Amino acid sequence: MPPQDLAGRPVADIVRSFTTGTVAARDIVEGVLARCERALPFNPIATLDADGARAAADALDARRKAGSSFGSLAAVPVSAKDLILTKGLRTAFASLTMKDNIPAEDASAIGQWRAADAVLFAKTTTPEFGHKVLTDSRLHGVTRNPWNREHTSGGSSGGAAVSVALGLGPIAMSTDGAGSGRIPAACCGVYGLKATLGRVPHEVPPDQFGQLTYLGVMARHPADLGAGLASMSLGHPGDPWTAAIGRTPFAWPQPDAAHAIAGKRVTVIRRMTGGYLDPDTEARLDAALAFLDRNGATIREMDGREIDWKLDVARIILRANQIERFGETLKTRRGELDPSFAKTLDEGEAIDVVALRRALLDRTAAYRSVQRLFADADLLLTPTVATPAPLASQNQFEPLVVDGKPIGDLRSAWYTYTIPFNMTGHPAISIPFGHSKAGLPIGIHFVAPWFAEGELIALAQAFDAETHASALFPPGFAPAS
Repeated sequence: MPPQDLAGRPVADIVRSFTTGTVAARDIVEGVLARCERALPFNPIATLDADGARAAADALDARRKAGSSFGSLAAVPVSAKDLILTKGLRTAFASLTMKDNIPAEDASAIGQWRAADAVLFAKTTTPEFGHKVLTDSRLHGVTRNPWNREHTSGGSSGGAAVSVALGLGPIAMSTDGAGSGRIPAACCGVYGLKATLGRVPHEVPPDQFGQLTYLGVMARHPADLGAGLASMSLGHPGDPWTAAIGRTPFAWPQPDAAHAIAGKRVTVIRRMTGGYLDPDTEARLDAALAFLDRNGATIREMDGREIDWKLDVARIILRANQIERFGETLKTRRGELDPSFAKTLDEGEAIDVVALRRALLDRTAAYRSVQRLFADADLLLTPTVATPAPLASQNQFEPLVVDGKPIGDLRSAWYTYTIPFNMTGHPAISIPFGHSKAGLPIGIHFVAPWFAEGELIALAQAFDAETHASALFPPGFAPAS
């Protein structure tokens, strides 16, 4: 059979096509590899493993002929961010200092996807060690927005978002340290899920009890978030947060989504701190509220300034962890680091023990503040980011400029909405919900109580039934009918 372009097809369809013998795994892989060639101008791929993917597909085809049974992701082409360990496949962390790193073992979540018979074909781009919300690096170059190459893909999981948007596999594994999965999902018009702390094992980072970073899933179809999450949620003894919930993996599919909205109490927070909100983004937020209202939700708005979100706490904890991990590299190999990463590490060096101790206490305070909001709400709703994707030339340390006016640095003016929930552990999702007048995707952001990922996915399905966002492709990438 010729290569099969199954872009736009959900996970369940791909699995069914393979297991029934309608399509060979090798042909599915060849179709994705052909798309990877077309995607080169957008630069979503850090390392392409064409030979490994073909070998894995051939092994699956041989097993099918032998009458074997298969896992839940059988023959599904998947990618993983270049920060996630992959056995035998380069994991460079987008850094010249790690450009020859070949891990000896998989991260647990990757191992679980492989055990479910997924075919890993690529590592996706990220900024060096995932240090910022834009995706560019000295090692891999600039990753560009699939809807307009002049704009950023967002970050730090920019390559994952672009890959899903362009149809390079139905799901991609991301990481999210302050919104790094949800932000590029919004910028690129796909679904991005950050699960509850402890839902997915992330056993690699050295500070397990101070964990702020999560392994997540990006997908074109909301249901595929569930398929991906269910296949990566078995706990790991090296991650203490998974000790309880990780004993029972997330189950998918879950009960019918008919009541994903009706009767839900939704608290809307337009602005976390009273800053700028893009008019097109606010208009889409209003349209989402109208949709929720029509479908029986109870909506109330609150002023984000009523809450002390402790937005700087995540930065202090992340920077302290980064300087502990990379301090020696900064001293001995600074010239090989991206200047923005070196500056990030300099920030870490400036953090003293008193500030760090205060931040650790403030993290608990932030958690309690968010928990109080759920006393009379089932869901929180915000924009994902304050504006559509900035230009690809945006500097991490320079102000974001709108209509010729600087509105503040990225952390305080653009992605305030995602940061708190990495600290508090609550699950959150970015849902694509229309485009700006300039044609750039806009995302809305829902947060739920701990372990309510199923409700977020069901909510996304309800929105997708309204918008058909899962069927939208950037120009030139829609699959042939």
